[in-house]
Amino acid sequence: MLTGVLFCSPLSAQTIDAHISNIERVLRDAEEEGLNGVILIRANDRVLLHEAYGALDREAGRPMTVDAGFDIGSLVKPITAVAVLRLEELGEISLDDPLSMYFPQARPDKANITIWQLLTHTAGLQDIFGDDYDVVTRDWVLQRALRSRLIGPPGGEAAYSNAGYSLLAMIIEDVSGRSFETFVRDEVLLPADTPELGYVLAGWSNETLAVGYRRGERWGTPLDHPWAEDGPGWNLRGNGGMLGTAEAMGRWYEALFDGAILGDQAAERYYGFDAGRSQSVGGVAVGHAGGNDVFNTLQISYVDPDVHLTFFTSTSRPNNAETVWEEISDDVVAIARLGAP
Repeated sequence: MLTGVLFCSPLSAQTIDAHISNIERVLRDAEEEGLNGVILIRANDRVLLHEAYGALDREAGRPMTVDAGFDIGSLVKPITAVAVLRLEELGEISLDDPLSMYFPQARPDKANITIWQLLTHTAGLQDIFGDDYDVVTRDWVLQRALRSRLIGPPGGEAAYSNAGYSLLAMIIEDVSGRSFETFVRDEVLLPADTPELGYVLAGWSNETLAVGYRRGERWGTPLDHPWAEDGPGWNLRGNGGMLGTAEAMGRWYEALFDGAILGDQAAERYYGFDAGRSQSVGGVAVGHAGGNDVFNTLQISYVDPDVHLTFFTSTSRPNNAETVWEEISDDVVAIARLGAP
């Protein structure tokens, strides 16, 4: 990991404590207005804040806990991307491979779409076909993706595509000979010691999951909504819908930055399309968010100063992770600046 200096100065420690206090105040106020969630802020291998707010299940009177499970939303996409890079690292694929190599039935307008373009949302594919919790099969999604009208030329401007990441999950299955979740668990999650992340293999139950609320109304847990026996339908497979804790998500990113999952060359490939330099901190930064208008997840990592925020919520706006982030971002950035070399 690229790390900054330790927070050893008494003045720095006092200043950081003040910023953490500001963050806690914002979260307590949001809790009064309906926030349900868990936040984790780490710096230089120290936990600065790891707290639960609101209710895990309002109707049952159960408070939120730091080990509650959430739908992690599109934070699945970095996991899928790392799985693809792991396959390349193993010599099984090239990111320049065209779709036609894996799906010979691809029409001419899609035959030369590359794995790289799927990873970077530059394939020109439409976003999604149907709703998240339609229990559609792999073949159903594949046929619609391959027959759909492109919204832009492959290799052109980025256009967010969940379907593109479902195609990546299919490629992972075909090349590895394992189910998507099994390959990801073996090659990407267990090396990070994060077995809590996943679909069915993580072993979550309704009792241990946060209940989601949409506009104040109970939505339930992801397991209250239709799944196939091996996980959600293929509208979510590879692009969303995994379950896990904020702590496990933060630990997974820590392992990725520490080189526990990918070698140096593959990690550089990851940073090449999924990271940038933060103007506010001056170092490498990674940011991802996910959500379904109920659950909302956020990962902000300032890798150079080694300051990271993981924030999971189970309520729709205005008290979700991305909205509350707008109120605490200045304090998190200030902590990152204090931790920079």
